[in-house]
Amino acid sequence: MKLFFSEFKASYHKYHFPYQVWLLREGEDSWDEIYNAGFLPMRNIPGVFYLSRNVRVNLANFELSSENRRILNKSESFESRLVPLNEFDYNPKVQKLCKDYANERLGGIFTSASIKSIFSGKVYSHVFVFNKKENKQEAGYAVVNVTNKIVHYAHSFYDISFLPENLGARMMLEAVVWAKENSRNYVCLGTCYEKSSLYKTEYKGVEFFNGFGWSNNLDELKYLIKRENEQYLIKDQEYLEKFHENDFHRILNNNGVRVKI
Repeated sequence: MKLFFSEFKASYHKYHFPYQVWLLREGEDSWDEIYNAGFLPMRNIPGVFYLSRNVRVNLANFELSSENRRILNKSESFESRLVPLNEFDYNPKVQKLCKDYANERLGGIFTSASIKSIFSGKVYSHVFVFNKKENKQEAGYAVVNVTNKIVHYAHSFYDISFLPENLGARMMLEAVVWAKENSRNYVCLGTCYEKSSLYKTEYKGVEFFNGFGWSNNLDELKYLIKRENEQYLIKDQEYLEKFHENDFHRILNNNGVRVKI
């Protein structure tokens, strides 16, 4: 695998020289190692990953909470099946449901072509298809990547008329439960940079990538979401004091992603 560093606007007087870190997966490079290093796949460039503050559930520590059980009970009229993307019938009806959802809930950020590419099988491997038990009406789709040890819950779309029945929460929870029951180690739930994304943390065993390791301290995550300090994170004195015993060198010695150059 290769790392690439894509530069964006620097602040010379602050000695800030930012780069977005990308990774190119080559040959038989392990998906699991890439995910464990904090990378997520780019949906529009197969084989390329980006480093980010993302959330995962450590399934060794996962069990259903009372809130999880409430969601399952409220949405018990739905069922799902896991379908390989190369066997999934992506038809105009599916596309309309997904586009309507994207327009209503995601601010229209996905074009029809973008949605179709998500279902192409070039980046992700499977889709959970959700339907109503009573009449088999298809109600939603959750596109995932299933590896030997990890499930990446990547994109979900559903009929928004089922919003009051908590279908969206049911879809993510069902992917987590499936991964636990099928002996995976982690479920990746995507990025978390805004308060509105904290719903991804409502699972026992949740942890997030802070740039140099995985942390299960949700107070740290909430601090980072609110943080406005432009200083480098691990040189931010307040951050170090709150969450790392004011020990910059301990972070350098005990954390980080080791690479060969």
